[in-house]
Amino acid sequence: MKDETTHLLMISLDAVSTTDTNTLMKLPNFSQLSSQGTLVRNVQSVFISNTYPCHSSIITGVHPDRHGLVENIMSQPGNDAPDWRREAHLVKAPKLYDKAAEIGLDVCSIFYPVTCGAKIKWNFPEVPGKMGILERASALLKGGSSWFILSSLWRNRNYLKKISEPCLDEFTTHIALDALIQKKPDLLLLHLLDVDDHKHRFGPRSQEAANALTRLDDRLGQLMDAAFQAWGEEHTAIIVFSDHGCLNVHTSVDPNDWLRENGLIHRTEDGIEHYDAFFHNGGGTSFLKILNSSVKETVLQHFSDYLSHSSVKRKLSDEEMDISGLDREFLCGIEAADGYSFGEPVKGSHGYSLAHDEYQPFYLAVGPRIGKNKVTEGGCIIDICPLAADLLGVPLWSMDGKNRLSGSDQFAEIH
Repeated sequence: MKDETTHLLMISLDAVSTTDTNTLMKLPNFSQLSSQGTLVRNVQSVFISNTYPCHSSIITGVHPDRHGLVENIMSQPGNDAPDWRREAHLVKAPKLYDKAAEIGLDVCSIFYPVTCGAKIKWNFPEVPGKMGILERASALLKGGSSWFILSSLWRNRNYLKKISEPCLDEFTTHIALDALIQKKPDLLLLHLLDVDDHKHRFGPRSQEAANALTRLDDRLGQLMDAAFQAWGEEHTAIIVFSDHGCLNVHTSVDPNDWLRENGLIHRTEDGIEHYDAFFHNGGGTSFLKILNSSVKETVLQHFSDYLSHSSVKRKLSDEEMDISGLDREFLCGIEAADGYSFGEPVKGSHGYSLAHDEYQPFYLAVGPRIGKNKVTEGGCIIDICPLAADLLGVPLWSMDGKNRLSGSDQFAEIH
C-alpha cells in the first residue's frame, strides 16, 4: 500500500558549511534531528561549487561534466543581467524527481533550482535574476504548476512581506508546510536561501549569518513536525543537506576590467562595447572565452601576465575544467586568491575549488536503515541522490555517487 511506503522530505540549506553544523548542533531542532539519524560532515562539493551545478549534481548523482548544468548564469558578454540556467531541460542526466514519478510517486518541489518546465506534479520553481514583477510572474507560471503556484500565493500571502530574505524563506517554508499537510506528496524538495543571502551580504562569520542559522533551525522544527503529522513518523525519511560553503571576501574584482585596459574589450563609435575576449565570473573562479580568434595569441600572452595579479591564485587544471564541464564553453579558468572574488562586490562568496578549509558542505539523513545518533564524514554531494532513491524505493540508475549510509558501502563511524 502507498501509505505504508517511506515518504521523503529533502531540505536544501544553501551555503551552510560543515563548520556551521557546530552551531546547528547547539540548536534544538537540528540537534534533535541529528539524534534520530546520521550526520555526514566534511563532504566534498562538486566543481565549480556554485548553487545550480551543485543542486543539479545532488538531484542526478553525477558530476557537472555528465549532467551539463555547468554554471548558475549564462555567458552573455555585455549583458548586465544575464539569464539564469533555470530550465530543467538543461540538465541532461536522469533526475530523481523524474525517476520517482515513473514509479507512481507524487512529487512536490518548492524553489528547487533548475526546475522550470520540469514534469513535477506540484512545482513552484525558483525564478532568479533581475526582471520586472510581471516578467517574473509569467516565467513562474509558465515554468511551474500554475494552479499550485496561484493557490500557494493566495494561502500564504501574509508571509511574503517582501521578495528578500528572510521573508522569502518564511514564505517558501509555509508553502511546504501547507503542501505536506494538504497534498501529502511522496517526495518534497525545498530550497532555503536565508544563510546564503546573508553570507554574501555580510560575510560568512557575521552576526547576520549566525542569526540566519537560528531562523533556519526554527524552520527545520516546523517542517519536521509537519512531515511527521502528514506521513507518520515511522514512514518519514528526511535528508537535510547543503551544496557548498562560503568564504570570506575583502576585495571583489572583475577580470574584464583588465581586458579593457589591454584593448581586448573596447567601445565602438556608437558606444557599444565590442568583445574580443570575455571573462565569465563565477565568484571564486572566472573563465576565459575568446570571441575573436584572430587575437587569440595576444589574449593568451596577456593572460599569462594576468596570472601574477594579486587577485589570482592560480590557473585551473585541465582536470578541473573537464569535470566541471566548463571546457566545453571556455578556453581556461582561474581561481581567486584568498580573500578575493570575481564579479560583483560581496562580503562572502563560493564557486572556488574544493580544497579550502571550512568550505565543505554536509548532509544529515533520517530514515529506515539509517543509523541513529551517528556522525561520520567524507564522500561527495553526489552520494545524496542514490541515498534518496533507496529511501523512496526508486530503482537506481547509472550515477557517480553511492549510497554510503544504508547500503553495503558505509562510512566508518567517528562519533
